[in-house]
Amino acid sequence: MPLREDDPESIGGYRIESRIGTGGMGVVYLGRSASGRAVAVKVVHTQYADDPEFRARFRQEVKAARRVSGAFTAPVVDADPEAALPWMATAYVSGDTLAQRIADQGPLDWPRLKRLGGELAEALREIHRAEVVHRDLKPSNVLLLESAGGADGGDGSGSGDGGMTRVIDFGISRAAHSDVRTQTGLVMGSPPFMAPEQFSSPRDVGPPVDIFALGALLVYAATGRSPFEAENAYLAAYQTVHNDPELGALPEALRPLVMSCLAKSPQDRPTPVQVLDALAALPDEGPTGATGSATGPSARRPRRGRRFKVVLASAVALVAMIGTGVSAAFLGGTDSGAGGGGTDAKAGVPAGWRPWHVAAEKDGDDMMPSSEACTPHAQGVYCASPTTALTRLDPLTGKVRWTKPMHRPKSTTGYSVTGPVVGAGTVFTYSAEGSGGVDAYDAKSGRRLWRLPGPHAEFQYLSGVLVVHKGELSSSRTSTYTAYDPRSGRELWHHKVTSDSPGAFYAGPDGTVFADLRIAPRKGVPGSSEIARYDARSGRKLGGTKAPKGDLWLATVHDGKGYFARWENDSGVSSRFFIQDLTSGKVRGIDFPWAVEPEAPPLVRGDAMYLFDYANETVLALDLKRGKPLWTTSRELRIFSEPSVRGDSLYATMPDDSVIAINIRTGRERWRSAAPSFKDATDTNNAGGGSVDDRSPSGVAPLALGGVLYGVTDEGTFSVAAKG
Repeated sequence: MPLREDDPESIGGYRIESRIGTGGMGVVYLGRSASGRAVAVKVVHTQYADDPEFRARFRQEVKAARRVSGAFTAPVVDADPEAALPWMATAYVSGDTLAQRIADQGPLDWPRLKRLGGELAEALREIHRAEVVHRDLKPSNVLLLESAGGADGGDGSGSGDGGMTRVIDFGISRAAHSDVRTQTGLVMGSPPFMAPEQFSSPRDVGPPVDIFALGALLVYAATGRSPFEAENAYLAAYQTVHNDPELGALPEALRPLVMSCLAKSPQDRPTPVQVLDALAALPDEGPTGATGSATGPSARRPRRGRRFKVVLASAVALVAMIGTGVSAAFLGGTDSGAGGGGTDAKAGVPAGWRPWHVAAEKDGDDMMPSSEACTPHAQGVYCASPTTALTRLDPLTGKVRWTKPMHRPKSTTGYSVTGPVVGAGTVFTYSAEGSGGVDAYDAKSGRRLWRLPGPHAEFQYLSGVLVVHKGELSSSRTSTYTAYDPRSGRELWHHKVTSDSPGAFYAGPDGTVFADLRIAPRKGVPGSSEIARYDARSGRKLGGTKAPKGDLWLATVHDGKGYFARWENDSGVSSRFFIQDLTSGKVRGIDFPWAVEPEAPPLVRGDAMYLFDYANETVLALDLKRGKPLWTTSRELRIFSEPSVRGDSLYATMPDDSVIAINIRTGRERWRSAAPSFKDATDTNNAGGGSVDDRSPSGVAPLALGGVLYGVTDEGTFSVAAKG
């Protein structure tokens, strides 16, 4: 892969020649030492360099890779985990991954299959002797040397060479006694090559998980498929835990060994030495004496694109979303209830609409993410930035209809930018004078209706009123919340609320709001577990219920039900949701197939809940009636935004800023739009700067209005036509 303009010329004294690949954590370059030695240099992405947890993981990767030696791993040559951009150099291995080899040439013949199993077992023996567990042994982490066939005379016997196999990428490995454990809720591994315990107890896995992966790799190398192949990650996880492996045309002589490697219980799997002994007992030629493919004649399979290794360890800042529903038509519509509004995509696009895109406003540095925050709505796309209080883009053309300039003093620092909030024909944003107050504008004309002097911590449009968290955020558990009429600015009520939740109020049904009044007990002070219900206009308390016990985040309230996520040891990830009827208090739970990182509230529509897992860039759909997962999107799709649902389609933005439509019943892709281009004549990179892997997923879901979809990313704002 050729170098880009922003790629370095050298790293740690190694001259950079080309790119080998890129992934979620960093870029891998081909480099040369002063003596001409070829090395693979892995450099961490900029956004992770200041993340202490990520640096700890990278130090662990370097330490683990240095501890491992042997003929079948790529040794570490040099590293600097404390550099501004941490990096590690390993001996360069020229060759294809096992995934590429199988895609290009089909399954391995018997001699090479047997040899692959032996060399993988020897590699694991050395890895485990160093008290390291790889945890992500998969086809793309196994390299097959280009010279292997020639070096051994072409017969795959392996005599007289250093082996054809190299195990690479210790990015999620750990030492057996390491204190650095999974903290971000990533799916640590790659279905369908993960052992059952990696789903059920990911923090307690040991060397047997690598043996399980070895068994799965042998099936893959012999048949072109994993023994737990599935349409999506959830089904692969389910089959791994509950179903027997599908061995396909795996040679009979290998089946007993592979089945023992794929045992559900870790204690029932062999050690690397036992695998070597079992392979040594097998004949050098296949069961029929042939040296052709282990599966017989095999059609050449097309090359597939390289899969991104999706690891998103940094937190993603969320842009405020629109408060309730959207209107049924462009321009001049009125707000509807939650989940309502908008015409179906099949209704077609409005007259005069054309696809458009507007690059995000930059804060003086083209390589920094945009500081602009935008909210799409039926009456327009509204944007705020440190230099512009509010801008309205025409939803038909993307042209600026009006702009409200910023009047704050130049000395003002720490100005907060959030996505404008739209409701009741009004747009709310932080005040133009920079005090942290709230300005209310007419959504169509841009006329300012009223101003609330600040500073204020946050504001939300909930159940027909604007609820303002008065004053700045502080360490106090007691805050004042005041509700205002959205058009006149008249104060409706105020409550002094004591809560451990930074944002206490949530929209409820039938003109109500809920308040999270839970507080943890302190010495001499009793706690509270109450979720209270108020009339949104009068502020009168209507009732309350006790929330479920435990360290739970009230992620969202929908249709009178509270959705609580259970944190895993304060890690910010969750493997279980609790759903409570906030009138009766009845509670039920839903287990996830793995620990997810729900950075934003889930989307509830009908009897389904859709949750964007930031860490793995997937959408997880759950059946709320049965309390079971429905499907997940494939990690190869790489969902890059919060989802939205309209009709029977789920929409999400992709890394290239295209929009994908997914069938909400099956999780399968229906179509995707063309990607808008944010490039200009002076910029060879995207407007957001850097590669896709330098960017963060969007906190704004695509908005479907009629036959048009509106998207917001750090690149900019765009509209595209829905396809069906």
